[in-house]
Amino acid sequence: MKNIFICLLFFCLKGYGQELKDFRPPAGFKQVMQAEGDLDKDGINELVYIYNTTRKSGEDGFFRVLYICKKQNGKVKLWKENHSVIWEYQRYGRIFDEVPDLNMNIKNNTLIITQTFNSNSRHSHKYKNIFRYQNGDFYLIGSTYNDFDTCEWDFQYDINFSTRKVNVAYTYGTCEDDKTPPEDKYLNFTYPFKQILKMDIFTPGNTEIKIPGSKKFFYY
Repeated sequence: MKNIFICLLFFCLKGYGQELKDFRPPAGFKQVMQAEGDLDKDGINELVYIYNTTRKSGEDGFFRVLYICKKQNGKVKLWKENHSVIWEYQRYGRIFDEVPDLNMNIKNNTLIITQTFNSNSRHSHKYKNIFRYQNGDFYLIGSTYNDFDTCEWDFQYDINFSTRKVNVAYTYGTCEDDKTPPEDKYLNFTYPFKQILKMDIFTPGNTEIKIPGSKKFFYY
């Protein structure tokens, strides 16, 4: 009888813990993107939104926010809110009203977010990050970073955090007829990551790690 009581108490507490608030973004926030798909393998699609906020970041920036929502009893309920994985929608005086630098979709029960920042007319930084819901939270399980220059290089750093595999590609080009680009180089290795990062402690582009046996780094 005691065991039955403990089990009933556990399921009651579990159900209470899953009670979610109605999704109501603050006044003045502007929705810029939406994706729909099953993230926790329960057969019911979640809704994921990206909003422009009214909160400033420095002199020229405004924060974006990521909302992950569930459908419950015909209502949209807020499941998770994140402020770290989406870059500002205005950087260095440049406003992305149509968000051409951002893409988001759900595939194979994972949330995939791609962001591109153009530092000038020929140089861009593109980050693709893959998040999976596991062990009660969202974790970064994959990252691909492209450092691209239209005339000089295209460097790619691809990481699978589940397998700890890292693939680095240094490919080169040139826009000058009398110039020979360096030889392409590829690296493949396993790195002993101490942990798989939770979504809430990750920001794209903030991490660099020295490549074992090399003076170079890889990034995510």
